[in-house]
Amino acid sequence: MDKDNNKSNKRFLFMVLSFCLILIFLVLIGFKKFLNKGEKVIEKEKHGGNVTLNYSSSFKGISIINAIPTTDSVGMTSTDEEQIFDFSIKVDLDKANSVEYEIYVSKKKNDSSIVDDDIRIYLEKEKSGTYTKLIDPTNFKSMKKNPKLEVKEESMLLTKVEKEKSGTDNYRLKMWLADTSLIQNGSYSIEVNVVGKAK
Repeated sequence: MDKDNNKSNKRFLFMVLSFCLILIFLVLIGFKKFLNKGEKVIEKEKHGGNVTLNYSSSFKGISIINAIPTTDSVGMTSTDEEQIFDFSIKVDLDKANSVEYEIYVSKKKNDSSIVDDDIRIYLEKEKSGTYTKLIDPTNFKSMKKNPKLEVKEESMLLTKVEKEKSGTDNYRLKMWLADTSLIQNGSYSIEVNVVGKAK
């Protein structure tokens, strides 16, 4: 009789222990799921918009060769195709409320024999079919490298624009040798670039 009681007790103990172990296991799984609940991250790639630089010439900038000193008044009104670069910036808004873009020019060192201080840069923007002054004629001033905006060294920021609607902006860039230059001729080359970001 005692043997039967012992076997029954052992079976009962085994069942209770098994049940407790299963219960602990289920509690641990539930607790882990609860802790991990806040860690779920859903990543969505949001396409804000596009900024495109368009131009029709073979080179996206200006290269002046054998430049002669020129006054600002003459340089600003010049129609010499070698000193002018027409380009447009097209903005397509997608999911962004606005897009900000920056226009800058980069000096091409190998094609430039004139010092930066002797170079004049002038930018116009088209309004109602006419190009009007956007920035005054200014010497080329290179800024520090900006890896965040992928701006190269030997670059100069021309303007910053914020667009809240899709559309195209037309620009005209001019460059000449300053009339204060002590050299009588030389060469200088710049390339136009645009960097944009959606907001």
